[in-house]
Amino acid sequence: MLEITKKIELTGHKAAIYAMIPLRDGYVFSGGVDKHVILWDINNQDKSKLLIRSNETIYSLFYYEVLNQLMIGTSGGKIHVVDLNLQKEIKLIHLHNSAIFDLKHYNGYLLSASSDGFLGFTNLDTLVIERLVKFSDEKLRSVDIKGNLALLACGDSNIKLIDLDKKLLINSIIAHEKSCNVAKFHPNSDLVLSGGWDAHLNIWTLNLEPVKSIPAHNYAIYAIEFSKTQNLMATASRDKTIKIWDSNNIGAPKTIAYENFTGHQFSVNKIYWESDGKTLVSSGDDRKLMVWLINNSSNYNF
Repeated sequence: MLEITKKIELTGHKAAIYAMIPLRDGYVFSGGVDKHVILWDINNQDKSKLLIRSNETIYSLFYYEVLNQLMIGTSGGKIHVVDLNLQKEIKLIHLHNSAIFDLKHYNGYLLSASSDGFLGFTNLDTLVIERLVKFSDEKLRSVDIKGNLALLACGDSNIKLIDLDKKLLINSIIAHEKSCNVAKFHPNSDLVLSGGWDAHLNIWTLNLEPVKSIPAHNYAIYAIEFSKTQNLMATASRDKTIKIWDSNNIGAPKTIAYENFTGHQFSVNKIYWESDGKTLVSSGDDRKLMVWLINNSSNYNF
């Protein structure tokens, strides 16, 4: 049986949450329209604390564990680098001309995906910008990495497959109507999954050949995340719901909504699984973080 329980609801943001990244199990950073970064203890709200006040909306976060640094991507194309040991900003990188939607780590570089269509490569040790490569005339919404390959979800409706070492486009496909918001490598197969403005969850081969298209949500899909220990996948949507899927046999999902689990009341923008693969954290436009315990105790067949 698939067991879903809401563990805790965390409040403190004064506007929509657009960014969320774990520090370690039990702790998560979040940021958004109120320009605040909060570090949450997901087991005890009273131990959570406001870390940073920005002067711009926060769209992305990245935690660099090696140096205990937090990178904050803003609506103005800047990256604030905060040393968490010193509790202060040590660098402001003005890398892009507009919002930075995603930050990821590859081979010593911080990758930044921006609404200006550029993918930035910043050396994480020196914090020097080494390369900017334009991959789209529209927004780069998200980046996912597997080996030396990256998937770019683009506002021009495309998924782009990139060789990160060569910084070259391998393949591109129109994946969704209006915008592709998220594209992910399947962790246990050579498949790619994508979600878009058209509310479809699409499945592709690694060569971006179509396999299946599922009308998964009622409005745009913003996030796709895989459990590390269970055969589960979660999707988050503007339709206010989270859906839990069998990641090995993607068919009918289980829905977390306000009506059945007192879920989110507005768009769900970000989700992530803790390392136990059973704890799912979500956040969205209702200014809340919610922590869910999801257990597929008997390998439930969806």
